[in-house]
Amino acid sequence: MIYREKLMADAEKWEKLLFASSIRRLEEEYGRTEQRNAVKRSFTELFRQWGEQTEQKAASLGICYLYSSILMRTGEMRLTLYGKELYFDKNQVENTWYLPGFFQIYEQDMTEIMDRLRKAHPRIYRYEEEAVRCQYAEYYYAAIAALCRDMADEIRDSDEFKMMQKTEDFFFFFGRWRGEAQKL
Repeated sequence: MIYREKLMADAEKWEKLLFASSIRRLEEEYGRTEQRNAVKRSFTELFRQWGEQTEQKAASLGICYLYSSILMRTGEMRLTLYGKELYFDKNQVENTWYLPGFFQIYEQDMTEIMDRLRKAHPRIYRYEEEAVRCQYAEYYYAAIAALCRDMADEIRDSDEFKMMQKTEDFFFFFGRWRGEAQKL
């Protein structure tokens, strides 16, 4: 096995092990009412902005991750409401979304993963560490998508969502900013 493949395989082994315990902490944290309310506030603020900035009907809500936020270590997500033209919509409304706890636990895990990898692979270049960061981020993106799926009904039940002008086929999607996504 070539060096890079071995490094990534070793990283994946540690990622699976660490994520199994980290996801339990996140589930506990986001089971608390105050955290769930904070998530709902992020969405309701966006719905309120849509009503204030346009009279057009909203057609979709994108919940998107940015690879740059992983590489820059900001932990930023993007919430965007679109009209029917989706990415070409001139009236899109977007907010930056930071999920308390997710990125901090991700960074703690990354520190531990890289420490363990450096014991077996003494010379890890920055681009290799970034590859490990992006690979491990996929676990967290899946957890965020699951959280959004879990909270979709709570978000839809908000007064702001009910009052917002939207199309009959309005949908939520989760994925990479301006890239691949799946309907929730």
